[in-house]
Amino acid sequence: MAKVAGEKLLSEAVQERRATRSFEQVPIHSADLKKILESGLTAPSAYNLQPWRFVVVREREHKKRLRAAAFNQAKIEEASAVIVACGDPQGWKEGDLDEVARIGKQHGFDNEQKIEKNRLEVASLLGGTPGKTGGIGPSVAVWINRHVMIACTTMMWTAETLGYDTAPMEGFEEDKVRVALNIPEHVRVVALLAIGRRKGPDKPFAGRFPSSRTVFADEWGKGMEF
Repeated sequence: MAKVAGEKLLSEAVQERRATRSFEQVPIHSADLKKILESGLTAPSAYNLQPWRFVVVREREHKKRLRAAAFNQAKIEEASAVIVACGDPQGWKEGDLDEVARIGKQHGFDNEQKIEKNRLEVASLLGGTPGKTGGIGPSVAVWINRHVMIACTTMMWTAETLGYDTAPMEGFEEDKVRVALNIPEHVRVVALLAIGRRKGPDKPFAGRFPSSRTVFADEWGKGMEF
């Protein structure tokens, strides 16, 4: 299994990346997959709660089941690996918060008053009814989605800098993905990230809005020059 040689600059990957339509059916090097996953695991999250969970799908039969849950998109079976990016809305009260505190102490975050303050704030933020505002923050579903997508995007850029092609995917049926991969019912399936080597020509660049349409200085609607 040949390892992809060299790494692109992130700035190059950002400019060159396109959503891949079709992949060569080749395996991904284990060292590269490890680096991609570790980049996602080091993504930032509020209170360091790390609510993401990743199911890495590489086996043919599992890809086939996942494809059936994702509107029969062929790229799922073609890709070297598909990372199913999930979020666990209950992890914080099922041991994650204790583990965050334990690991934090190993890194010098041993202020018990601060740890207890964080516990109370997390309970206020996430302790409400799923789908509704839980105290001081947004709905749990929105909170989960924000953090998982940060981690998923981090993995996408890492894969691209390593020379792989990627396809972030939101075309799937969440309940069917859960069944296909034995994901617990309470866990949210946020996105799929297909990774591999592109087959055929890359998609042409479709262009982007000018910054004058989407970037504002200090307040909404005030143009910014840069």
